[in-house]
Amino acid sequence: MTLAMICKITFASYQNQPELIIRLVNSIEIESSFKLLTDKAVIRLPRNLKFFDRNKVKDVFRRGRPVKIEFGYNNDGIVNEFEGYVTQASANIPIEIQCEDEMWKLKQLPVNVSYKSVTLETLLNEIASGYDVDALEGVTLGGVRFPKTNVAEVLDKLKKDPYKLYSYMKGKQLVCGKYYSDDSDSETVKFHLERNAVSNDLNYRSAEDIVLRLKGISVLANGTKIESIIGEEGGDDFQLTYYNIELKAELEKLMQKDYELRKRGGFDGSFTSFGTPSVYHGMKVELESSLYSERSGTYYVEAVKKRFENASIRQEITLGGAVA
Repeated sequence: MTLAMICKITFASYQNQPELIIRLVNSIEIESSFKLLTDKAVIRLPRNLKFFDRNKVKDVFRRGRPVKIEFGYNNDGIVNEFEGYVTQASANIPIEIQCEDEMWKLKQLPVNVSYKSVTLETLLNEIASGYDVDALEGVTLGGVRFPKTNVAEVLDKLKKDPYKLYSYMKGKQLVCGKYYSDDSDSETVKFHLERNAVSNDLNYRSAEDIVLRLKGISVLANGTKIESIIGEEGGDDFQLTYYNIELKAELEKLMQKDYELRKRGGFDGSFTSFGTPSVYHGMKVELESSLYSERSGTYYVEAVKKRFENASIRQEITLGGAVA
């Protein structure tokens, strides 16, 4: 069966500009991860399209114009890969259009709040009015004050110490503190490393080769912290943040579970696949190898970079933690 690459980029009508659909591109790049805050896309268009003989690039691709990017193999395999807004366009050759997802719009909203004590969910619902919020349950931030700022500054503060709460958009829903998908709708995607992977930069470590030390911090409702360290010196250092665990013994019990999961061994790094099945961060992938059958395992996806170019679609998939 012959696979034909197809793309469809739709720029919605905006500021007196009618809807524009483009199907011919030089390349498309999309990058997404819960660590990025904002998913990004870059579209490169050939400058010799007749459309641009009578239309100026800056007028057509205005900042804030909604855009949807779809691509795949054959008409029945086209997938909605990105939705967001134009943030910048250059009239160079080729034309380059930079885009960001819904977070671009959300993070510009003004914020002026102060609480003696507030939950994560309450804070996000306050500052992201009009958006659905999916926040990590049971998180009390204590006293916070964000005067005359914006949503971007608040979310940046939340991802730093001591909170370590990353935020990203899932469509038009703001997600915070939930790094991997917890919806049952997302099926585990299987990849055979010798058949489905174009290349890989994976590193396999057995349990006995892993030396690590965990630092755990429990942030209490009043803003104070309880800390503990377990593991071995001289290995990989990880910091984990917990919330409202008031007893050090209980904190160490939770840390021990995370420690044992990380000591199980498995792959880390990334691998590159074809464009199907389409993968996004937060999903689970099951890796299988004919050469090393004992290394099969299931992992969360931490980040994905996609590229549509030169008659090929490629996905660089970065692995997160192993699925318990």
